[in-house]
Formats: sequence, structure tokens, C-alpha cells
Amino acid sequence: METPYACYLRLPDLLDLQQPRTPSEQRSQWADEHFFITVHQSAEVLASQALVDLKRATEHADAGKDIKAATALRRVTAVVDILEHHLALLDHLHPDSFASFRPLLDNASGAQSSQFAQLFHHITAPDLPGPPADAVHAHESPLADAVWALRSAVIRWQTRHLLLVERMIGDQPGTGGTSGLAHLRDQIDLPPHD
Repeated sequence: METPYACYLRLPDLLDLQQPRTPSEQRSQWADEHFFITVHQSAEVLASQALVDLKRATEHADAGKDIKAATALRRVTAVVDILEHHLALLDHLHPDSFASFRPLLDNASGAQSSQFAQLFHHITAPDLPGPPADAVHAHESPLADAVWALRSAVIRWQTRHLLLVERMIGDQPGTGGTSGLAHLRDQIDLPPHD
């Protein structure tokens, strides 16, 4: 019998979503692929929350509620920080282990994540709540500080992701048909030096 906790969180459904393509008889590879899937699925759940909070921040900013908008953006930043640390989990997957099940991904790629694309597009867009991107470094208000912190968190995530991919696949092309590392480097929008 399910507990109210399991029912509320729909745990049986959630825990049934990790379905490695590796046959279960290949225990080590199956466990590695299960780990890879679990990390990515949980990252997608966190990204969905960041999008909810980003929308809330925009609504508050549009209503002139800068403090509430800054509070919501700080929560988005906290989620992006967790997502960056999330990537550290994949440092516990040896490149040879990843290579053993990588062909099973077919052409699946994190670059195809509509949630991450949407999240990073909104965060780097000029219409992010607060001051224009080139004025954010001034730290003139709590909202400006929140925007600056969020954009910094995204750059940290992108840099960690780049280093992870470099360790895992080197100069090989990405599974989604991208150029791999070169593509990821192009995605990092580093602020200009003062």
C-alpha cells in the first residue's frame, strides 16, 4: 500500500521513468546508464522549476514589484547553482563507461532540451527583468544584483558543462550532430572585461 507521501509525489511513476537501454544482464553498464538517465531527468525537473520562477519574476517586474522579482530571480539562481553542482555528479561516471553506452543514445543530446534552451535564452535575453545586460554590473539595486548573479550562475554552469564534455568525449562530435566542444564554447557569453 502506498503511503500518502508516495501518493502525493507520485513516486511509483517517477521511479519507473529510469529505463536504461542496456540489458540488465550487463550490470555495470546498466548501472552507469541508469545513473546517467537519473542525473539528466532530475536536471530537467529542476529546470522546469527554474522556468516557473523565472516567469514569476517577470510578472513581478512587470507589475513594478522589484523586490519580489529579485526574490524570484534569486531562487532561479539557486536552482541554476544546483544544476551546476548536478553536473559534478557526472564526474563520477568514467569516460570509458559513458563510451560503452553512448551509442544507445542514438542522436539524443542535451542540446535538444527545450527547457534548458528556453531557460538560458530567457536568462541571457535583454528583456530579462531588471536593467539592460550591459548595466547589470553596476549593482544599483537588488534586482540588478539578482540579474547579475543569475547570469553569472549560467556562465558557471556552461563552463562546468564544457569541462565535463571535454573530459567525457574530447574532440568527438556531439550525439545531436553538433561540433561538440566548439559548439559549447560558442554558447558561453562571457561579459566584456572592464
